[in-house]
Amino acid sequence: MRQAAGFRSSIALVAALLANAVTPAATPAAMPAAPAVAAAPASPAASAGAPLIDACPAQLPVTQTVSQPIPGWTPLDQRGNYPFVRVAFFPGPPADASLIVPTTEYKGTAGLHDGWDLPHRAAGYWMTCAYANTTAVVARKLADDVDFCQADYDGRFLSLVVKHWSCGAKRTMALPAWAHYTPKAVKPSAKAATRRSD
Repeated sequence: MRQAAGFRSSIALVAALLANAVTPAATPAAMPAAPAVAAAPASPAASAGAPLIDACPAQLPVTQTVSQPIPGWTPLDQRGNYPFVRVAFFPGPPADASLIVPTTEYKGTAGLHDGWDLPHRAAGYWMTCAYANTTAVVARKLADDVDFCQADYDGRFLSLVVKHWSCGAKRTMALPAWAHYTPKAVKPSAKAATRRSD
């Protein structure tokens, strides 16, 4: 009985010690709590590994504001969610660089397909996601091992609207047949040459 009481006292003592260990007041002054930024998400640049696939937000909430009022007119600011339409790639932050034109362009029965070969750069590459009816975009740095991006456009629209896109290390990606397409030089026929010389 005396042993049981001693055992219960030991349990109570351990519980009290544990409770004090997690109490903020018991934190030593020499060891301040870690700053909130330590728990912040990693940098927007993707780390090497799995490819990015259709990663753009499907819609972008935007507030469009008239920046310079016009005499005699009342500005009406607009708010809306605008649908994703296109991707673009840059050899640096988009604000400081010109976009990269596709290395491969292929037009098939399902629409247009683009491919971008991205040779290794110490500074890496960036991309943007663009949206319909607004100039607002979102941007991110691509992972350092990304050396190829591809986009399939929806053939049902008159303007370029991306249906699917992906970026990654080319050696690890399942490439569609069009990505291996290389245009063949076509010799002009004699009839065509005659027409040109007329």
